Amino acid sequence: MKTVDLSRFQRSRESTVEAGGHVFTLRRPAALDVVRARAAGAIDLDFAFGYVVGWNLKESDLLPGGDPEPVAFDAALFKAWVADQPELWSDLATGVMEAYQRHEEAAENRGNA
Repeated sequence: MKTVDLSRFQRSRESTVEAGGHVFTLRRPAALDVVRARAAGAIDLDFAFGYVVGWNLKESDLLPGGDPEPVAFDAALFKAWVADQPELWSDLATGVMEAYQRHEEAAENRGNA
């Protein structure tokens, strides 16, 4: 019998979006997440930013005079950094919602809606 662990399952929900010359990894929201957020009137940037789970940023992208070395993704650091990057907000939010819509359309086409 095959097993699928949570990490593998979560990776299957990931896609990437380019914004501001960087590549961000997004994890598609689950249907329940979207329903709850809609009911609370909370489909907003904070909702979308919670589904960004990776990036290709370097220290120099984050810190003036930083090294040109890749930086490991950290959700709290991302949220603090992206708060000062309004040029990214639309692309990231759109990427998250499009990932959800693609999933919904694929499920509907398979008859799994």
